[in-house]
Amino acid sequence: MMLTLLISGPKQPGNDIDVYLQPLIDDLKLLWNGVEEVYDAFRGEYFKLKAVLFWTINDFPAYGNLSGSVVRGYHGCPICVDQTRPRRLKKGNKLVFMRHRRGLPRHHPYRRQAAAFDNTIEEDLAPVPLTGEEVLARVEGLNCEFGKREESTPRVRIVDDQDRPCWKKKSVFFQLEYWKDIPVRHNLDVMHIEKNCCDSLIGTLLNIPGKTKDGVAARLDMVAMGIRTELKPDVSGKRTKLPLASWNCKLDEKKIVCGSFFGMKVPTGFSSNIRNLVSMEDLKLSKLKSHDCHVVMQVLLPVALRSVLEKPVRYAIIRFCLFFKAICAKEIDVSKLEQMQADLVVTVCQLEKYFPPSFFDVMIHLTVHLVREVTLCGPVFFRWMYPFERYMKVFKGWVRSRRHPEGCIAESYVVEEAVEFCAEGLLNDDASTAGMPENSKPEVFHASNPLSAPTMISVYGKEMEQAHLCILQNTEDAKNYFSEHMELLKLLHPRFAKDEKWLKDKQNQTFSAWLKERVSNELQNSGNTVSETIRWMAAGPNNVVATFSGYKVNGVEFYTKQRDDMRTVQNSGVSLVADVMLVSSAKDKNPRHDDMDFYGVIQHIWEVDYYKFRVPLFKCDWVENVRGIKVDELGFTLVNLNRKGHLNDPFVLASHVKQIFYIEDPLDPQWSVVVRLPDRDYKGFDSDEEEGVHIEEQAFDLPFVETYDDIEGDQDSNYMRPGDEKIYVMAGSSTSSLNARALALRTKTKEFLRKRGRSEVANEEASVGKAATPRRSPRSTKVVVVDQTSKDAPTKADVVLPRRSPRSTARTSKDALNNARVGPAKATQSKKSVASKKLSFGSMSNSGSGKRKAGKSKAGKSKAGTMEVVESDDEDEEFEADEDEEESNENVTGGMRLLRRGMVTMSRVNRRLVRGRKLKVKYNDDGEPVGRAAKEMQSYIGVFARTKVPINVKDWRLVPLSVKDNIWGSIEEAYVVPKQWKKMVFASAGQKWRDFKSKLTTWYIIPFMDSPELFEFPPDDYRSIHADQWQEFVKDRISPQFQEFRQKQMARRKENKYPHRLGRKPYAQLQEELAATVPAGRKLVRTTMWKAARQDKDGNYLAPQVQEKVDEIDKLEKEEQEGKRKFEGPVDVLTTALGTPEYSGRVRGVGGFVKPEAYFHLPKRARLNLDARQRIKNGEEDSSSVLAAERAQWKEEKAELVGRLVRLESLLMGKDKQIVESPKSATLINDLGSGQGSCSRLDKAGVGGNEVEGVKAIKKKLDLEEGKLKTQVEADEVTKEQAPEKPLTVEEEAHVMEMAQVQSSPTVQRHHLVIDSLDNIVAEGTIVEVGVDSSSQTVHGVPLAAENIRVSVSKCLVENALLPVPIRDEIVFVSDAIGTCVAWPKDWVIPATAVGNAKQAPRKYGRKKTKQWVDTDKDDDDLEHLPADLPPALLSLSKWGNEFLKDRATIHTKLSKDLFGTERKIALFRSDLFAFTNVQEVAGDTIVMYMSFLREKLKESNMLNMIGFVDPSSLGVGNSTDRSRSFSAALKRGKPGQFFLVPYNTGKHWILSVVSPSEELVYFMDPMKRRMDVTTDEWRTIVNQYGIPEQIGDKSCGYFIMLYMREIVQDKEQNWTKKWLTRGDEKYTMQDVDVVRQEWAEYVLKFTSN
Repeated sequence: MMLTLLISGPKQPGNDIDVYLQPLIDDLKLLWNGVEEVYDAFRGEYFKLKAVLFWTINDFPAYGNLSGSVVRGYHGCPICVDQTRPRRLKKGNKLVFMRHRRGLPRHHPYRRQAAAFDNTIEEDLAPVPLTGEEVLARVEGLNCEFGKREESTPRVRIVDDQDRPCWKKKSVFFQLEYWKDIPVRHNLDVMHIEKNCCDSLIGTLLNIPGKTKDGVAARLDMVAMGIRTELKPDVSGKRTKLPLASWNCKLDEKKIVCGSFFGMKVPTGFSSNIRNLVSMEDLKLSKLKSHDCHVVMQVLLPVALRSVLEKPVRYAIIRFCLFFKAICAKEIDVSKLEQMQADLVVTVCQLEKYFPPSFFDVMIHLTVHLVREVTLCGPVFFRWMYPFERYMKVFKGWVRSRRHPEGCIAESYVVEEAVEFCAEGLLNDDASTAGMPENSKPEVFHASNPLSAPTMISVYGKEMEQAHLCILQNTEDAKNYFSEHMELLKLLHPRFAKDEKWLKDKQNQTFSAWLKERVSNELQNSGNTVSETIRWMAAGPNNVVATFSGYKVNGVEFYTKQRDDMRTVQNSGVSLVADVMLVSSAKDKNPRHDDMDFYGVIQHIWEVDYYKFRVPLFKCDWVENVRGIKVDELGFTLVNLNRKGHLNDPFVLASHVKQIFYIEDPLDPQWSVVVRLPDRDYKGFDSDEEEGVHIEEQAFDLPFVETYDDIEGDQDSNYMRPGDEKIYVMAGSSTSSLNARALALRTKTKEFLRKRGRSEVANEEASVGKAATPRRSPRSTKVVVVDQTSKDAPTKADVVLPRRSPRSTARTSKDALNNARVGPAKATQSKKSVASKKLSFGSMSNSGSGKRKAGKSKAGKSKAGTMEVVESDDEDEEFEADEDEEESNENVTGGMRLLRRGMVTMSRVNRRLVRGRKLKVKYNDDGEPVGRAAKEMQSYIGVFARTKVPINVKDWRLVPLSVKDNIWGSIEEAYVVPKQWKKMVFASAGQKWRDFKSKLTTWYIIPFMDSPELFEFPPDDYRSIHADQWQEFVKDRISPQFQEFRQKQMARRKENKYPHRLGRKPYAQLQEELAATVPAGRKLVRTTMWKAARQDKDGNYLAPQVQEKVDEIDKLEKEEQEGKRKFEGPVDVLTTALGTPEYSGRVRGVGGFVKPEAYFHLPKRARLNLDARQRIKNGEEDSSSVLAAERAQWKEEKAELVGRLVRLESLLMGKDKQIVESPKSATLINDLGSGQGSCSRLDKAGVGGNEVEGVKAIKKKLDLEEGKLKTQVEADEVTKEQAPEKPLTVEEEAHVMEMAQVQSSPTVQRHHLVIDSLDNIVAEGTIVEVGVDSSSQTVHGVPLAAENIRVSVSKCLVENALLPVPIRDEIVFVSDAIGTCVAWPKDWVIPATAVGNAKQAPRKYGRKKTKQWVDTDKDDDDLEHLPADLPPALLSLSKWGNEFLKDRATIHTKLSKDLFGTERKIALFRSDLFAFTNVQEVAGDTIVMYMSFLREKLKESNMLNMIGFVDPSSLGVGNSTDRSRSFSAALKRGKPGQFFLVPYNTGKHWILSVVSPSEELVYFMDPMKRRMDVTTDEWRTIVNQYGIPEQIGDKSCGYFIMLYMREIVQDKEQNWTKKWLTRGDEKYTMQDVDVVRQEWAEYVLKFTSN
């Protein structure tokens, strides 16, 4: 919390700050005593709030204003107070604080060295800080007059002597009763102390005018003190000369220091550009901000001073810098603080020996008190001024009028708070607040995303295997597979079972291939437990890799070395701590494991694509550990970046490295100093062990420093630097004159250089840096391949990483082979002509790998976890030409290279996936993909067919299903395609796979069968082919059996009389082109497409036999138009003209992806049962005879069923006269078991118009369901629970219809039909009683439930009132049910007389017993005798219901439209409560009430944008159109990515569907674990969830639906789909059901007051 206090006025208040702080003191007193009745919004309770002020944080002048201490003069240290004991320098007229030897132990040698310090022997001890009570006692009697003095009053100068008081006033904070008990009341600001110390050090070392503590006065003061007299000024000449002292840098050393700073490049965000702070002309650093000093002091200055000054002075300065680094660490070991304090005192004493007394102002002295405050108050970064100073910058930016700055700040602050309130309270949950930076959000901070546009390259061979192995070894799910593989290797190679290094090398060679086969076999089992990650990793990565020049990982930016060379930052340095296997030699069989640090430079950034996910990798040049890394005596780690090692293991996961940067060592330019970055605050991590976060321990051991003089003695030492170099001081020079002289020299130099030209200016600046130390030229951006056998490679000792692959010997090509090309057109030449040609081999020539013209590429960004769907016709840039991938020539196969442009890899698809974009593929009326996206998809399928399917498999049907599923999954990842295309994709991939093998045969094998040595390696054009697969493939293709088969196929192809000329163009594309030429209203027939497919570009038919058939087709079409001939079904014009029947799997002139059944609307072919198939397989019967028997049986069943339909139709037609009397009628078809019975108005003939249509529809369906029909027509599947135990006969059903009309006469007692409550009367009608058991009755073909009664609606009282039990697809509203028998709940059918009496005496009519009345006190509504072990809330609710839910009373309420989009009335009856208490069937309102409860839980968890609800009643009424509109309206209310919970009742069974509109996905959850047909019209894409627990009993489905919804709502990460698929056979217990019943009852009790 930052309490801002704006004080107007031209001057700061100074000591008058107490007046402005008095209101704050009053509030702090109140908070100390406690504030009652403070509300905790999170816990929802009131508590007593107390608060205490720990300390204040200020700069040093404000420290004195708040504490009342004197911060100037002899008592300038507020900690030492009157024991400060400074010394005033006479010549410099300043106080210096030099008595730091008091902090040393009593017998320390420094105490007796007088000449080395201030010419005195130190006997005193370090002062002890005063406690709060002691301070309060001293300031108790001080009086301070507040207010500014008048200008006329002369200012009295206080004598600055030792008698001056230590305090100016009593601090206002002493009014707090606990203030005196706090050990540290006011903190020393480390930020300002560090900045002032840094300025003093740099200014003195470089002798910067105005910043240095050295000068004539400082030298004369040392002479006056009797110390270092040899450093006295030389005034003998015209100019005063100062000898170079131990703290002065020579001119060359200044150039080294400034040149080192000038050449430093730090990572992004580490600090400002240090280069801009260095002036190579004046050899100084200037304009350093507080954070610049922080970085320079702790990191950069110790490195820059490594080669300058004498060793004791240099070490003392470095020790002083390392102290600030140690004290500012995020974690500090308390046990080392005492040693840190002792080392600091020694360091400050060493500075006293080597620096002039004028250097030691109060800031240097205050450093000795910082460790005490860390001990008492904790780490420094909690107590420094950086956050406040940064916020003050924001305040300053708000000032628009310097006349009234406080008004501008106050006005802007109010606006800022208002915007914050609106953003948090009024906007939606995902709106970003105004005050929160975008990069500080957790989801942005943890996101890993590229920082540049992708460049696609093709990688094969060893390089890709190394990357793939690196990812596998660092995948958690693969650890068990590694262990299993290692045990297998020990069994297969018992000789090497104890040779750990050999086993590790062997595993690295064979693991990826073994894993692929292992997972493929495991996926064949239905109960496999292979994770999705392992499934895709085992299949192998995509050989097209996206490379980037920058990548952001967990908020840290990483660049490649090439990009670093062009920028002012250095983000390419990385370090890694890995568990390695250490071996002493190649024969070492007993290696040891240990952690080791690795240092490297990022050369390439890859994103390896596994089709479903991508893994970022860094390819680095690692430094060789033996001779490339060393640690010096100061603790600096130095690396030689030219010594590269670990060449077989260059890859590392991007998330495993830590960023570092390198600074060139001034001592030796071949070495670089490693600088580690402080760990960032990784938001969202609960512990440091998560995600590999490593908090580096800070080393507190400071380097030892040798002294000039003997430790025991007190001899004079020489503090002069060797050489004749002097410091010249101009007579009468001052700070202003020196600055003016420096400015004049700089201006003159710039003017001189400007005349020489800009290019020479750059050279001049570079030469300044090179004059001090020879600098290396920038490293080349070209990737240099280092020979593994070079002298830089490790020989005697080697460090083997666990993921390292063994060294492999590069393949060598035949020396007799020449470099040339052979085109495919020449592949069939004779042996002599082929031998005269020259082949091109990848191992000898790099031709063909050159770059083509690169197209433009856009760097697209997308949110994590989302894909942008692009309509293909509107995004032309999505089809831009592929940029030629850079193929690495390091991994050539050594085989033939015949392709001029290389293998097609469809890199533009991968580039689009990196951007997070998908293409939506369109399709025509036949379901075939069309358009440019479809064409691209087919090419993409071809890439997978060539690279992912083994070529040594004999037949496509033998390809493992896991390989095919991976192809389909990859297509789904890249394109928006329907699920029904899966088989089409498989068929397309199979065809392209066969074409690829044919191409390999005709291009690379057949022409060179006389030169078998050419088959040694796979073709270099297709580097994805494995060598073993290639050898097996070649062996098969050159075999006599294949040659014979090939000749037969060639002869078969010659028999094709009518070949098409489409090439790769599919019929679907041709159909799309021809559709534009067809007149409106006419249909494009396949004869037109057949003819167009055989025309050349001029429209001619080159083959005479084709022309002959075209003429015959034209003739037949003309006859059909004239009515002379008629063609139907598959025997159409084209079939008749060609004279051959259609093929079974495709349609000529249409394409191979359209089946004849679908195109010609044929019935599906009958499928044989298992017994028939087995008889045919055993050869017992012929397939034709079995099929004929099956068809004969089907015809008998069909004839019997049609007869029943005719009999029913005749019975209904015979009742015309009786039916005409009623305004509406119904057609009952009970025997069909369908819920789609027709119920409509009569036509002119008196028969329901939909009746005949319904019979026709059923007959049509019978025709289409050949081979599947049984004794009933299953128009809609009716479960066993829905079907009546004893169905009515046709005569009984007709009798029911007749009785319904007879009993609907006006003489029968009239009843009121209500919904939800007694006062909601919607219609009038009569009860229709039938002399049949209710369990056997049906209404409109649907069984009449026990809780319903058959009524005939005679009058509608409320328009648009919905039927409680609607007639599916026909009648939804009560107004449309007049004159019709419908099912109505018994509780909602009330005699008209009872309603009239109820208005007069509402408590009496409920006791009346009538034949139609439902007794409210019967046993199934008994709430007095309750089951045992009821949940507490349900028990209370039941007791309340037993007392108050009488005489038709209900628990009713109106749910807001926030739940379903519209207001929803809900009523719970006594019977509902009884059913819920006894775990019986639940009603829809019961589930709706629980859905309302779950929505409140979502609101509390801030998850309303993730999950929505759909009213189950909206899916049970109306026809399919009405349900679709209602459901569509509910989904339109959703937000992107939102799921919808849709419970619905199929009649007697509750089912839950979870709909994801954005993914066009439906999760079907049936508690009985039944599947939903994926071809249903209701849902297009179905995922049957088998991970759900199966229901207990036959009436618990509703409770399980509520449990499913509860579990989904509780999953805040919404990973329930993956969890449910992997959790196995989990079951719900009665205790789980009781949890739902308890929550439901607690929620319902809130409405009992209504």
